[in-house]
Amino acid sequence: MTELSPVEKLSRRRRMLMVVFVGSFLTWQVPFMDRYAEIASGSSRLVDLVYVAGILVWALALIALLRFGRSHAKDPEVRAALEDELTQANRARAFSFGYWAMLVMAAALFGASFYLTFSPQEVAHLMVLTAVAAPLLRFAFLERD
Repeated sequence: MTELSPVEKLSRRRRMLMVVFVGSFLTWQVPFMDRYAEIASGSSRLVDLVYVAGILVWALALIALLRFGRSHAKDPEVRAALEDELTQANRARAFSFGYWAMLVMAAALFGASFYLTFSPQEVAHLMVLTAVAAPLLRFAFLERD
């Protein structure tokens, strides 16, 4: 087994933080949706616990991501290694993927609207969830070893 360089460790940590951020963001946001409340008609106390856990983990992941960015912005060599051309290209691909994911979500909601009724809040919520989750997950996937 080879020893990872400090930059590789930081890159791996950034990827892990992004995945945790997306997972906790979705865990926090999904209980807000009316459709979820209909499906999870069981104990609302359990739903509340999942919601609170999601928001706490999301807040901690957000703080960790912000600290990660600030702590490595001071060292120009580390910043340059973490923001190389491949990382910039992966970020551009991730944003492009997020755009297409939002278009697919819009098309799916449009198709489903012939059979189900969606409120404007539900549509906006699903679009925002897609806009946040898709590019972050795609970036983490592209940055893997």
